[in-house]
Amino acid sequence: MKDDKNARLLLIDDDHEFCQLVKDYMELQAMTLDFCLTGSEGLLASDRKCYDLILLDMMLPDMPGVEVLRALRVKCGTPVIIFSAHNDETDRIVTLELGADDYVPKSFSSRELLARVRAVLRRSGGGSSLDLRGEVLSLHGIELNPRTLRVSFSGRPIELTHVEFQILCAMMRESGRIFSREALLTLFADKAWNKFDRSVDVHISTLRKKLADATGQSGLIRTVRNMGYTFIRQDDI
Repeated sequence: MKDDKNARLLLIDDDHEFCQLVKDYMELQAMTLDFCLTGSEGLLASDRKCYDLILLDMMLPDMPGVEVLRALRVKCGTPVIIFSAHNDETDRIVTLELGADDYVPKSFSSRELLARVRAVLRRSGGGSSLDLRGEVLSLHGIELNPRTLRVSFSGRPIELTHVEFQILCAMMRESGRIFSREALLTLFADKAWNKFDRSVDVHISTLRKKLADATGQSGLIRTVRNMGYTFIRQDDI
């Protein structure tokens, strides 16, 4: 796992004063932070340098934050935390479906931001409670390698976010087990999450779609009413 004290962050936000405050605070935590004031500058910066985490505002002067997120997800799997001045459920769901790793209303405190940054860095760097080691998993033609963090079907890669990968890894290891929402949250949860967080449902929905698109098989992850989700066993099809 990468030590978060050496983490390299990129902040994309058009509020220069806010960017400087975040930069100063993160550097007090021994992290480095670059910032860009437009989406286009942020995309160029992400091409020039390898970052461990990108912090992205939804409202930018040259393009919507969701368009920046789409562009980032086309070219890289770097974790992204979305900022927004609005705590709108629709915006939150859309950005999570597009591959954001977290969504934070801009009313956050510096301590909450730090907790969320550290949580995402742990999830992306293998510091979660899920053991991302062991043999390659193979089920329904899907191969998942916990060591390389790669998923493929018939040799073709399936691009997943870090959270989606962790969920799929746990469910493939124990196919047939019913995972409650709370059980899935504990795979990557910390104090920045709470048991009422519905984000896991969005991640499951997006993961289902990606698997169905890649494999042509729908229903690999089934909902068990009032209980949770299960990844079906090989002989259940």
